[in-house]
Amino acid sequence: MTTVKQRPPRPRPWEQGGESVSFGTWLRRQREVRQIVLRDIADSTNISIRYLEALEHDRFDALPAAVFAKGFLREYARYVGLDPDEVVNNFLAAQQAGGEGADPPLEAPSPRRVRDWSHGLALALVVLGLLGAVAALAFYAERRRGGSRPPPAIAAPPPALPTGAAPPPPAAQAALRVVLDFTEDSWVEALTDGQRRLSELHVQGESLQLDAQESVVLSLGNAKGVRVEVNGRPFALPAADGEIRDLRIDLESLDAGAAKEPG
Repeated sequence: MTTVKQRPPRPRPWEQGGESVSFGTWLRRQREVRQIVLRDIADSTNISIRYLEALEHDRFDALPAAVFAKGFLREYARYVGLDPDEVVNNFLAAQQAGGEGADPPLEAPSPRRVRDWSHGLALALVVLGLLGAVAALAFYAERRRGGSRPPPAIAAPPPALPTGAAPPPPAAQAALRVVLDFTEDSWVEALTDGQRRLSELHVQGESLQLDAQESVVLSLGNAKGVRVEVNGRPFALPAADGEIRDLRIDLESLDAGAAKEPG
């Protein structure tokens, strides 16, 4: 009889070195060993410091929703110098490990207990949904309040041109204009012409306009809650129920017929 030996599971980063700590503790130590202050991450990423503290203390129930938790972790990892995908995978592994070990039921539940459990679950989901919506609105309001700036000073009018002088050439118009309309809350990352990076949360009812000369690269946390127009025409997103990563929109793809009426 042949005995098959199973390879022991690969130890997770926070379980190595003879000491087992939580995912959040491991995350905090990665920041501290690089001598990075939590406030610096909050100021750079526009993520509320209380959400960053929740990540480091394993209080994931304090975050608005799972898609926001992954978005926050990616921004945290980029600032600290970690691989964003690896950090998100470690987070998912920690979540999965926390749900293991439950004992199977010893007997089948009665129909009445099933009904009671179903009603309780439905009520809990409604309460969680309301709490998530309130937390998302609070985060958005805090980000808006923290990002407010004093109005710019009114510039003096340009000097009059001498008689017979030609007017200056007009500023170049954007060759590519991408407009996002949000029908649901969604995290957005955008890279325009390979230079400017935008990473922020937008809520239902908002719009975002991105101007570029060559290309726009989009990542969306909730693709089904975003409508896209390119140069005034509807743009069909790839079929996705959740995230879309690194979707490139450029003039070449438009010439090939990428911009079309959805449906």
